[in-house]
Parts: sequence; C-alpha cells; structure tokens
Amino acid sequence: MKKILLSAAMLLTACGSMFAAKPQIDRADQVLLTIDKKPVTLGEFEYLYHKNNSQQLVPQTIEEYLDMFVNYKLKVAEAEAAGIDTTATFINEFNGYARDLAQPYLTDQAVEQELIDKIYDRLKEEVNVSHIMMFTGETPAERQANRNTLDSIRTVILNGGDFEALAKEYSIDRASRDRGGNMGYITANRFPYTFEDAAYETPVGQLSQVIETPYGYHLVKPIDRRQARGQVLVQHILKLTQGLPADQAAAKRHEIDSIHALLAAGADFDDLAARESEDPGSARQGGRLPWFSTGRMVKPFEDAAFALKDGELSDIVESSFGYHIIKRLDSKGLGSKEEVTPMIKEILAQDERGLLPRRAKLDQYRKKYNLSMNRPAVAMVESVIRSNGGYDSTVIAKFIDMPAPLATFDGDNKICLNEVVATLAPMDGLAPAQAFDIFSKRLDAMIDDAITDRAVADMATDNADYRNLLNEYRDGILLFEISDRNVWSRAKEDTEGLDKWFETHRDRYKWDAPKFKSYIIFATSDSVLNVAHKFLEENLVAGKELAACMRQLCGREVRVERVIAAKGENAIVDYLGFNGEKPAPSGKWIAYEAYRPAIIDSPVEVADERGAITADYQSHLEESWVKNLRSRHKVKINKKVLKQAK
Repeated sequence: MKKILLSAAMLLTACGSMFAAKPQIDRADQVLLTIDKKPVTLGEFEYLYHKNNSQQLVPQTIEEYLDMFVNYKLKVAEAEAAGIDTTATFINEFNGYARDLAQPYLTDQAVEQELIDKIYDRLKEEVNVSHIMMFTGETPAERQANRNTLDSIRTVILNGGDFEALAKEYSIDRASRDRGGNMGYITANRFPYTFEDAAYETPVGQLSQVIETPYGYHLVKPIDRRQARGQVLVQHILKLTQGLPADQAAAKRHEIDSIHALLAAGADFDDLAARESEDPGSARQGGRLPWFSTGRMVKPFEDAAFALKDGELSDIVESSFGYHIIKRLDSKGLGSKEEVTPMIKEILAQDERGLLPRRAKLDQYRKKYNLSMNRPAVAMVESVIRSNGGYDSTVIAKFIDMPAPLATFDGDNKICLNEVVATLAPMDGLAPAQAFDIFSKRLDAMIDDAITDRAVADMATDNADYRNLLNEYRDGILLFEISDRNVWSRAKEDTEGLDKWFETHRDRYKWDAPKFKSYIIFATSDSVLNVAHKFLEENLVAGKELAACMRQLCGREVRVERVIAAKGENAIVDYLGFNGEKPAPSGKWIAYEAYRPAIIDSPVEVADERGAITADYQSHLEESWVKNLRSRHKVKINKKVLKQAK
C-alpha cells in the first residue's frame, strides 16, 4: 500500500513539474487580433494607444481607438501585399531608421549618468589654475621629444623648481605666460576634458602628470578652489583705447567720465549705449551682453560684474579693450541637476567623453557575443608591415586575397584580413608603426560596426521598447507609401475623378461673397503690356497656356498670375474687379491688366476651390478604400485579450 501511495506521490510530483514547466505567455505578447491570420500583439496595441492618446486633446477610449488601429493595420497589410516592404528603397530607408532608433539603446546609461553627475558636481566649483603648455609636434619623434621636455620640467618643479619662472620661460600660452602660467578661475565644460580632469582631479598645490589636449601638452597646477559664482546678465558702454596713443586714450577717459555722470544723474542706459558705446555688437541691444559665467570675459570686466548687485552701476572699469561702465541686470545660480542635464548632454555630444557610454556598451556586447581576436594573425600583419617598411601596394597585394579571420564573434561571424585591407588605401610615407596603428583602428571600427549590427538585430526581438518603436517606423513608412498611392497622389492626379466629385457635390462649395477670377498679366512697362494686350486681342489663348505664350512673346519682361479673390483680399484685385483705387507700383512690375476677368458667386470649376475640393475627395477615397479593405481582409479580434488592455 505504501508503495502505491509513494508511486502516486511521485506521479503527482512529476505532473506538477510538467505543468510548472509549461511556458507562460507574457501579457504583452498575447495576440489581440489577427489580420488574415497574421498576429498583432496586445503590447503593440497598448504602445500605440497610449502614444496616440498623449497627443490628443480629448483622449480616446480603448474601443474607440481599436477601430482606427484596425484600419491602420489593414493599410499596412495592403502595403505588404503590394510588395512595398521588399523594395530596395524601403529596405534602405528602414535599415537607416533601425540604426538611428537603436542609438539610445547602444549607450550604457549608468556610465552616462555617472558622467552627468561628475560634470554637475564640477559645475558647483571653480578652480584657479596655472599651466605650462608646449606644442605637441608634427612628427612622432618631435612629439616624443616635446613630451620628454615637459616631463623633465615637471621633475625640476617637483624637486623645488619655480613653476612661475619656468612657465614664463617655456610656456607657449601667451595669454597666461606673463602671469607665470596663471589662467585665473575656470569652470567645467569650457576646456578639453583631459585638461578639465587634470584641473579638477589634481589636489590644490600639486602638479598633474603631462597631459595632452588637441592644443598641446600641459602641466596643470590647481592654485585654489571656490564655490561657483553662477552667471550674470549685464549691459555695458565701452570706449575703446586698444592701440591708441596716450593722448587719444586720455580723451576716451574724459568721454566715459561724462557718460558716467549722465547715468548717475538718471540718463537712460539703453539710449546712451546705443549712441555712445564702441562695442558694435552690444550697442544695438542697448549694451546688453549674453549671460556669462567665470572665465568668459577679461578679468577686470568679470570681477567688476560679479562684484555688483543686481541693478547696480559700476565705476569706470579699465580692461585691455578700453573703459567700461557696467550695469548688472540679473544673476542666477547653477540650477538643479534636472534643469542642467540637457545642457550637459549637449556638451557631451561634442566632447570625447560622450563616446564613453557607447564604448562601455560595446565592450559589454563584445563579451556577450564572445569576441575572440586571432592574435597570431594580427601579429603577422604587423610583422609584414614592419618588414616592408610601411603599408603600400605591395602589402595590399599580399593581403587582399587572404581571408584569414582576424576576429570572430557569436560563433561563425568573422572579420577577415582581406575585408579590412579592402577598406584601406596605401599609406605611402607613413612609418610602419603609424601604418599598423591605422590598420588596428580600422579593424577595431569594423568589429564595432559588426557587433553593433548584431546587437541591433537582437534588440528587435529582446527589447520591447525598441521593438515597438521600430515597428511603428516600419509601419509608418509602409502606411505613407500605400496611402499616397491610394489617396493623396491619386486625388491630385485624378482630374476626371475630381471633376466628377465637384459636379456631384457642387452645393457643398458656397462663398459668403462673390470673387474676382482672372489671369493678371504683369509687365515691366506699359509698352510691353501693350504688345501683350494687342496679341491677345487677335489670338484666343487658353488660361493654362497663357504663361508660356506670354513668355515666348515678351521673355522675362512679363509674368502671369492666376487669381481668385474676394473684395478686400488683394489691392490689385480690388482695383481690377471691384472699382477700387489703383495701388502704387511695386518693384519692376509697374503695368498690369486682367485677362478674361469674371465675377463669380461660387466655384465653377475645381481650380476655383481646389484645396477644399481635393481634401474632400481624398476623404472620399480614404473612406472607400477602408471599406474595400474591410471586405477583402479577415479581421479577428480576441475580446478576452482586449479586456486586459489598459
């Protein structure tokens, strides 16, 4: 008996395991409807429903939107049936969108947020920085020599050498050299990030390692830190003295003193700035300058502006440009992280740091897809380039037919030697080390591109947000093309259909007032207009042919414009059709007259109300098309799944 019970228990356990192993369909993956047996998921429907409602003034219910959604999917099905999704045009456009839409998902959000946090924290502080700068050099040997020189200077300073004296002797930065290398206080996001890192990460009073920026090599020494002063908004009046002899500079001082006295007595700053300031860029705006923070203006001007209170007027301020009077209009602090983040992201997009989140994500994908480098093959490439003395046509000829894999990922995917070589032109004149470095970077880029393509392909399956967005764009391209064929272009090109629609529904198109209808012939002189007038008295010309006829007769001395307008809508129409005053000539078209004028109470042809008639005809075509689609395609809605929609 116990054996029987035990066997039953084992059977129940096995059955329980069997049922537990049955895969559960994710709610979003449940089929909401089918069109000709092609499934559409609840997740896709909800994504578009919520997106549509977020753009509507009056939200739709799920039931109301479902009808629109079915029509939308029917049109996409029609586009697929027409083979639009197989055309080269569609495939190229869709693949481009797929890559673009994937970009936000190809960055490591944690790394990006870490960068944003670090930059925001730096924006809270300003660093008083000194530096010694040297050229990088044009050749590898020169670059190395200059770097070694600056490294030697660093050693001298660490052993007690005078930083300021060495800066005056060796630094190539003329703006700071005479001050012993001192740049004053700087803020984040204004210098290359390697320089910024050195300024903010090196402790005050200590010396950075030799760093490289696009401008040269640097030794950086932070002198002091302070809380960021934010930004100020000022207006100023400038009297330029730069380059003037002493007597003329003294005269400028008298002028600025007089202006200051007027302002102190209550004169209007905007007015005086517009008339007296010698800063043409700001004078037109009453002396107003854009918002600025530390490091944006010459030091005397900046110090004076930040020392003022809002609404306060400065004394005379002398800078390297001349004499200034400054009025501080407003000031503001840093702002919250949420407020500043968009600005930080803009900076990252133009900064090498902006590549770091992408690099981190690519490194993750390299691990995910088991990237393996063929080190012996890469070493062979380097050996051939070095033994050949560089990368030239000889090397290319040797490698171009060699399909040796240099990298392998995700099983069978390979980047082969001949593929890399096919993308690189000869590098005549480059040293072997430089040529191999370029080869290595090209190989790396091709690996990244291939890995990215693989990741994007997976994303369409694994990432619901990306999949929904991609499907939306795919269907949107198809919808546009099929709608253009069946409605928009068809309505414009189907002149017979438009005419028939208008004749059948003429009573829809009424006007509140009569309109003047005509072709107006404009001419550059009365004599030219007389030639045109005489020709048209003797020859009957159809309206559609009038412009070409006049151009052939009078060349560029005449133009034709078709008009249809009510009284009060156009001065020339009022004169020609409603006995109004003749308007004064404007431009070169000084003479004009009406050809085949008429006053009509309502449209007599499609051209008289083309916009409204075409729009109505398009609506008619749309309605007929949808009705036809509904009759030809089988739509089945799973009402049980629909109840889960939210």
